[in-house]
Amino acid sequence: LAQQQAAAQAKVMDAYIHGIREKIKRNIVLPPSIPGNPEAQFDVVQIPGGEVLSVTLKRSSGVAAYDEAVERAIRKASPLPPPPAGVAFGEVRELNLRFRPKE
Repeated sequence: LAQQQAAAQAKVMDAYIHGIREKIKRNIVLPPSIPGNPEAQFDVVQIPGGEVLSVTLKRSSGVAAYDEAVERAIRKASPLPPPPAGVAFGEVRELNLRFRPKE
């Protein structure tokens, strides 16, 4: 039963993170000619209500223009969607988000 609850909780969190990523991706203005499909990784801290408190580039994609476009999109997506029912805010205060231009 504990495994089922953990699996259900993981599914809820995955759906929440997916929703946040989708909202952010709608705001990304891709720079022209990005070679390949590099991944940028950001740490995002939000406050209750979803306002983005900080955005930190944790791992660069290697394309500065793409990294900057994603950071602008994260800030523009503020406030982020509220956490789903049953998820404590403390679990989603700090998010690690990954973005690739072709995903």
